[in-house]
Amino acid sequence: MADRPSGGPPGSGWIRLVDDELPAGGILEVSFGDEDLVVWRGESGVPCVSEARCPHQWSHLAHQGAVDGDELVCLTHFWRFGADGAGWKQNVNGRRDRKGDLAVLPCVEHDGAIWVRDPDEDDSSGA
Repeated sequence: MADRPSGGPPGSGWIRLVDDELPAGGILEVSFGDEDLVVWRGESGVPCVSEARCPHQWSHLAHQGAVDGDELVCLTHFWRFGADGAGWKQNVNGRRDRKGDLAVLPCVEHDGAIWVRDPDEDDSSGA
């Protein structure tokens, strides 16, 4: 992929969501239209944008969440979510049971910001 000039979007159909640098292990609360979202970065450095509420008991993950490795953990009942939104509960013996998932928005890091796909942008490519 060719480098794009700084200051612009990473391509058509992207919206700048967060201008701040987000360290590994960080979580930010953001609003996108009428949606409450969280932007978080796992230890590997990959950013993720997901819905802000745990599907179990609706805890807000910006306030009642923490990053552990490359998972976002709800501290209310310790449900864990990967960057793909898959939800798990890990018991004391290490067994992981599937639980409810988080909706995740496609995101990219570009020009010192995290960008999300415009949900109103028509994706005619079928991808």
